[in-house]
Amino acid sequence: MKKIIRSYCGLCHPRCGTLLHIENGQVVKVTGDPDHPITRGGICERGRLMPDHIYHPQRLNYPLKRIGERGQGRWRRVTWDQALDEVAGKLSSLKDKYGAETLTFTHGTKRTYHWDCRRFFNLFGSPNTCGVNNICFCPTYATEYATYGGVSFGEISDTRCIVLWGCNASKSSPIGLYPQLVKARKNGAKLIVIDPRRIKEAEMADLWLQIRPGTDLALMLGWIRLIIANDWYDHEFVSRWTVGFEELKTAVETYTPEKVSEITSVPADLIIESVKLYATVSPAVIPFGLGLDKQGVNSTQCARARAILRAITGNLEVPGGEIFSLAGEVGKIRDAEYLEINDILPESQRVKQLGADKYPFFGFPGWERNSTANKRLPSGYVAAPEAWHSNLAHAREVMDAIISGKPYPVTAAITLANNPLLALPNAKRVYEALQGLQLYVVMDYYMTPSAALADYVLPASSTVEQPELWLTSRFCMACPQGIEPIEERRNSYDFYRGLGLRLGQEEYWPWETVEEVYDHCLEPVGLTFKKLVDQHGVLGEMEYRRYERFGFGTPSGKVELKSSIFEELGAASLPQYREPLWSPVGNPKLAEEYPLILITGSRFMPMYHSEQRQIEKARKKVPDPLVSIHPETAEELGLSEGDWAVISTPLGSIRQRVKLSNVMHPKMVDLQHSWWFPERDSKLPDLFGVFESNTNLLCPDDPEFCSPEIGSWPHSALLCRIEKEHDRPKNTGKLIGLEIS
Repeated sequence: MKKIIRSYCGLCHPRCGTLLHIENGQVVKVTGDPDHPITRGGICERGRLMPDHIYHPQRLNYPLKRIGERGQGRWRRVTWDQALDEVAGKLSSLKDKYGAETLTFTHGTKRTYHWDCRRFFNLFGSPNTCGVNNICFCPTYATEYATYGGVSFGEISDTRCIVLWGCNASKSSPIGLYPQLVKARKNGAKLIVIDPRRIKEAEMADLWLQIRPGTDLALMLGWIRLIIANDWYDHEFVSRWTVGFEELKTAVETYTPEKVSEITSVPADLIIESVKLYATVSPAVIPFGLGLDKQGVNSTQCARARAILRAITGNLEVPGGEIFSLAGEVGKIRDAEYLEINDILPESQRVKQLGADKYPFFGFPGWERNSTANKRLPSGYVAAPEAWHSNLAHAREVMDAIISGKPYPVTAAITLANNPLLALPNAKRVYEALQGLQLYVVMDYYMTPSAALADYVLPASSTVEQPELWLTSRFCMACPQGIEPIEERRNSYDFYRGLGLRLGQEEYWPWETVEEVYDHCLEPVGLTFKKLVDQHGVLGEMEYRRYERFGFGTPSGKVELKSSIFEELGAASLPQYREPLWSPVGNPKLAEEYPLILITGSRFMPMYHSEQRQIEKARKKVPDPLVSIHPETAEELGLSEGDWAVISTPLGSIRQRVKLSNVMHPKMVDLQHSWWFPERDSKLPDLFGVFESNTNLLCPDDPEFCSPEIGSWPHSALLCRIEKEHDRPKNTGKLIGLEIS
């Protein structure tokens, strides 16, 4: 029997609408849903691999409990009830002995619901959820709230000028941003690309600025100076709706085109030409780019400067500009911040948050101030800041506490949809921390290197096996469950509710299923999740310049070019450029030994973070980790296409295959991130080859490398050297080492 069922793809962020083609009860093909109001039938090659993911023979299908020593690959199958009973009992015992703060959590990209984790941790009493948010979207998220009270998203299709800044749209957003960009270009929009690599979008751009990695903030400050000096700013908006303009003017005065050119390697005339194009062709947008969030010391202030550029040019809340307002029915729907119940965590526990003393803006102090400012706006005007995106413990501080027991013992961890050995920097320290835990619980799709070190490994359902309410600033979509969970896979809500009930949290988990939670969220608009599925979703009614009625969700009610929240927390209230510590300028002596500039973290299809390495069709496209290098540089180093090379920083060395690429600058290399080898031995010391090609072995996270406001660690603008490897270990080619009794 054949049938087609609507569902969605959650193998990356956008939640593209899909159609599941089912034969004899199995999904045999996935295509795009042409009736989906956002993605309109679009689907990428990653989404088309969904059947391979659902039915992969290496998928986790049953709860497993470790037997024997940690990392020896021996497991016993247990029931969900046994696993939850035992985990809850151990958590209760550890809490009694050390306090609730002894439990931490590491998370990754959104495969789970996130708010349920925050809800559980607040009820348990721990402030120590952490993960990769410091380098992914959240420097942008938190700083935009501090600057103008919400997160902005550009109306790309209707704009007149697009600045792609650290954003490779065709790779990172092939169904979302990239088609909008192509449409805008066909309609006559100008395009500026700012990227160290000559990416696909650079070939179609009016201007391409090949910037030295890590110096983007200096260019932004130069742009701001020129906009002010040439009177290209929106006088009326700046006068009526901003604070700190004169201080900003003074702060950027030294960033002349000549000085900025010296810092960034972008010619001065190109700096002038590009900013004039952006400032004088309106409306204009600067879409979010992950390349800015992972720069380390300048990450937070890059987000600040980008927000300032949008504001002073008058591109906020105008048609074809940067929009962050909710409107109509969407604003009434109960959101993730509502479900997190952050207010229930007492102050006595908030002050114990690891890292909040060093990075207060990204802990409770910053989140509390952003939340207070948000409340001056009408309900539903701008979404309240989710703690998940703007209030986390710092991963390095958490790992250090596990290892040292200071400032207090951290003895237990839960990991969902994350692979911390591949996601967090300084992977050797992460390994030491995971080995030192008294209780480690992992819920995931596959046995990963991190899961192989766990005490309990639980099977997670795929996105097609669970429903989701996808609420953004402009629409709310019902993502329907396509098929029943296979075997004993479960969603994260069932996991956290199951733990919560066993730990005395019954009052706060009244809904038996996550769909009942969504019904509760939709009550204010008179809908149920099922009804929302039937009508595809709720689209917001777009209104513009609503700040004229309500102001902005900041302490002053205006766009804070000089941030009062940053100033109150002891951070730089105006953007300040800092030279990266490992750079040819920051450390010329080190550059003699490590002469190339390393970047990593770039998207590459069909992989996503550390996922899809098991999928045969994906591995045929990308069988090995690749380091991209300019042909001239490769020739100088005696490297040829396909050679195995050793890439080193002062922190460590890894190996990847050489890919010759004219996209690269001769002084740069681009490494593929998050590589491990599911076909390798799961047991120590191999651990799926996690220490072989993992770029996080090269990336430091000590405070001097991190953004002082948020603690973003660098994955770019690092010095490295590359050499030919002559002896390569054999790859066994099959999964071994899992012993299940």
